[in-house]
Amino acid sequence: MPPRREDHFADKLVVITGGTSGIGLALAKKFLNLRARVAVLADKAGSVSSAVAQLSGDDRTVDGYVCDIGWAEAVVDTCERISAKHGAPDILINNAGFAIYRTVEQEEWSEVERLMSVNFAGPIRVTKAFLGGMVQRRSGHIVNIASIAGALPLTPCAVYGAAKHGMMGWSKCLAPEVARFGIDVTVVCPGRVETNFFNHETFQRRPRRKETEMTVPMQTVVEATLDAILRRQSLRYVPRYYGLMAWAYNALGPLVRYPFDRIMQSRIEDLYRSSGGK
Repeated sequence: MPPRREDHFADKLVVITGGTSGIGLALAKKFLNLRARVAVLADKAGSVSSAVAQLSGDDRTVDGYVCDIGWAEAVVDTCERISAKHGAPDILINNAGFAIYRTVEQEEWSEVERLMSVNFAGPIRVTKAFLGGMVQRRSGHIVNIASIAGALPLTPCAVYGAAKHGMMGWSKCLAPEVARFGIDVTVVCPGRVETNFFNHETFQRRPRRKETEMTVPMQTVVEATLDAILRRQSLRYVPRYYGLMAWAYNALGPLVRYPFDRIMQSRIEDLYRSSGGK
């Protein structure tokens, strides 16, 4: 049996990147309700101050830090300040990320570099910055919010998908490295959750398709993430049947891959048609 939430999270320090909106903000609210101490990170000062004002209240300890995880110097400076004030986090949630709905051929070089730096290198930077303190304490939990796009070749947005595949691969390799120090690693792979993640102009302009109507409630992702932490699970799909989909794509060969790949090809052709074939 997993421990009771109220006992497990009380007074724990939880650091959440991308913690000022979407899944990160929803998790911050939940952890605060469970009497954890929370620090949220984001790259814009306005969103940090707004989130801290929203999250603060009686008997709640929440700090906000402006930190662009796409820049190594910013990560080192911010994580040093957090560690100096609070110590190493008990739970680190690498949640920050973004996507652009374009093919690699359509993307600018600057977009490709930014997508990889934030979605893949960013979580590694933040984890590395805090890992020494976790090792010294001999405890910690690293939670990497990936995506179903990290298990299936969902596209257009191949660079984002590659970053999430990379996050899953890195997490699998990291887990045995840090287990000897009492540190757990959990990967959470949610489906589509309606957040400002999709506010980017490329998502707003993309052709409407039926599969994009399949969404996962925010509360489902939050509850699944907490449950995965409590159970010390290495991987959690949200909803769970997405795990079966990922297994089937890899295990059943053309029987599953052919129709799935046809859908992806259709998405790509829709995108090019909507942009005048460019």
